[in-house]
Amino acid sequence: MADGALQPPFRQPIVGRDAVLRFFREECQNLKLMPESGISEPASDGYTQIKVTGKCQTPWFGAGIGMNIAWRFLLGPDNKIFFVAIDLLASPKELLKLMR
Repeated sequence: MADGALQPPFRQPIVGRDAVLRFFREECQNLKLMPESGISEPASDGYTQIKVTGKCQTPWFGAGIGMNIAWRFLLGPDNKIFFVAIDLLASPKELLKLMR
C-alpha cells in the first residue's frame, strides 16, 4: 500500500512502499525470525489486528542471542497489510548487556 508504514524499534515510522522496501534491503539483512505464538482480533472500521510474539536473532544483538520481539500487523478491510510495528520486548538490563 502506498501509504502503509513500518514502525521499527527506536525509530520514527517508515512510510510508503518504497521506503519500507529500502529499509528491509539496507537494514534487515541476516535476520533469523522465530515466531512462537499469535493472536488476531477485529479492530474498528473493518480492520484486523494481528500480534505475533517470538524471538529474533540478528548481528546487531550478537551471535546466537535471541531477543524477544512482537510484530503487530494492522490489516485493512481488503486484508492487505496497512501498518506493521516491531516491538523489542527487552528489559533495560537486557539492553545494557548488548552495549558491552
